[in-house]
Amino acid sequence: MKRISSLLLVFILTCTYSAYAQKKTTPTFREGTHNFTLQWISWDKPGKVQIRKKNKSTYTIKGEQRDAQSKSFVTIDGTLKVVSSSELVFTGTIKSLYESINEGNVCERTGTYHFLAKGARKYWRLQEMENCEGNNVTDYIDIYFN
Repeated sequence: MKRISSLLLVFILTCTYSAYAQKKTTPTFREGTHNFTLQWISWDKPGKVQIRKKNKSTYTIKGEQRDAQSKSFVTIDGTLKVVSSSELVFTGTIKSLYESINEGNVCERTGTYHFLAKGARKYWRLQEMENCEGNNVTDYIDIYFN
């Protein structure tokens, strides 16, 4: 009887820890205000996006990050479809401008794009990263879990 009680206790503790560990590492998608960044502007001073539920798995997203010292910015406006807790499909427009990239012109992307959360990251990152300039210029555009 002691052996069965010990095995049962181990089983309960294992299940409890497993559920806790999964909950801690799996991002949850929520409505509301989220931080939003483009690395050229700043990771330390994020912009904000508003995410609102449209229907069961589709949300609207709109927001921006702007640099108070320059004309640099990134904006996003469209819809997000939640594929999983780590994958979002965005349809809409993303615009960015950074003075020394793309000859100082706005980079506008309109269409369908993918955001993924990988590993221990606390954000979804745009996967189609190449800036309009080309030349291996990579934009890290992130939507944070918070």
